[in-house]
Amino acid sequence: MQSQTRFIFRQGIIYGIGNIIVKLSGVILIPLYLRYIDESEYGVVTLFETIFQFILILSGWGVKGGFMRWYHDMDGDREKKKLFFTTYSFNFITTLLTVLVVGFVIFRFSDEVFHYDLSPTIILSFISASFFRLMFDMPHYLLKIEQKAVAQTWWVFLNVVLLIGATFYFLEVKKMGLEGIYLGQLVAHSVTFLMFIPLMIRNSVLGFNRPVLKEMLHYGLPLAVSNILTTVLTLSDRHIINQYQNLGEVAGYGMAFKVSNLVQMVIVASFITGYTNYYFKTMNEPDSRRFYEKIVRYFMVVISFGGLGIVLFSPEIIYVVSMGSAFFQTSVVIVPVLMTGMIFSGMRQIFTLPLNKHKRTRRISLILILSAIINLVGNFILVPSIGKMGASVSTLIAQFFAVAWFFIEVRKTEPFRFSLPSNFALLVIWGVLVYTGMHLPHWSFLSVLLLKVTLLLFFAGALFVTGHINQEEFTELKRIYRKVRGN
Repeated sequence: MQSQTRFIFRQGIIYGIGNIIVKLSGVILIPLYLRYIDESEYGVVTLFETIFQFILILSGWGVKGGFMRWYHDMDGDREKKKLFFTTYSFNFITTLLTVLVVGFVIFRFSDEVFHYDLSPTIILSFISASFFRLMFDMPHYLLKIEQKAVAQTWWVFLNVVLLIGATFYFLEVKKMGLEGIYLGQLVAHSVTFLMFIPLMIRNSVLGFNRPVLKEMLHYGLPLAVSNILTTVLTLSDRHIINQYQNLGEVAGYGMAFKVSNLVQMVIVASFITGYTNYYFKTMNEPDSRRFYEKIVRYFMVVISFGGLGIVLFSPEIIYVVSMGSAFFQTSVVIVPVLMTGMIFSGMRQIFTLPLNKHKRTRRISLILILSAIINLVGNFILVPSIGKMGASVSTLIAQFFAVAWFFIEVRKTEPFRFSLPSNFALLVIWGVLVYTGMHLPHWSFLSVLLLKVTLLLFFAGALFVTGHINQEEFTELKRIYRKVRGN
């Protein structure tokens, strides 16, 4: 089991490197954006990001989830390649329809949605860039399923380099402002797509597997419907803020969300990606449930520790990314609230795996839709009076509702050991340390840095007290460290 754990962590670390590369690109791009656009235009960028997430969810119709679930059930490479061709062909058609519809809506209602005068070039560049970005999403998915973490990370790095280079050219050289941001995305994503074509050809066999496609749609469509509704309702917070407040408030919320989302991108996505394919591949083996219990415990350790570190250093992160902007420093206060919601969201995602194993996608959909409705209602109640803090609180409430219900459903479907008292104690300790870290005295930078590191070390000790890490595992970590150091 230790070798299995090391494999999962190794895969997760490699995927984490790719996600860190993506986030580091933001450290480069956001200051570049803010050099040529103002806070209101950055609010426009934030709203476009939510629209892309909607296109991403709507385009697949749940087939990507079905592709992951059925891929390892195929007999031989030929059938797998045929399945990839089937899935990619279907995804191409649905993506094309989606971007055309969304593009028409943006052209028709841009003033009402953005409260900003957008040029046709910006809208057309955004829609085209989104299409090409989604066209190489399926090959990315294939590399993940085949657990080719190094290759997938390499492609991520290549796309990021192209994106930074193209954006720099259109902003720094051509001085094109907001238009340059989306022209840069169009160039980077279209070139990446063209470079992916040989890989897609090698992994395709002409032929349409209609019976399996119908099964995948039956499996994935309930999830797709719920994901579409969830995305619309969840990402509506930025649009509701824009309607009741202004684009500047949207920009502040977007900055805090990006910082909080570090735990999702770097930790949750890496961990889930590294483990999900392995989970489905081994889900029928005798010790799979015991290994799942261990992974859940480790996941709680990683996400809580990483989340604490991001919250404690969020003032410094925002200061660097925003180039010292006093405007964005006001967003620091909502980071702990958003981060708590991110931790609940991460736990929800890992609780989803047993329900997917037993194909209980309709129940997953129901929970996600109801939690999204709670988030939407909370936004309408809280945003008019307390702005971006209201959106943060409604997100936290909705995520807690979802993870609690997911936990109940998983225990009904496939009982597993998960100590509520120890995890509750860990969250309480986490909350106390977050509160302490956000109210440190205004001493010198070095003194404050040492205090924050001390808080992290204290939390590391708490992981032993609550039983999330035991002595045997600590000894194993020391052994791995000595081996790496010796090499």
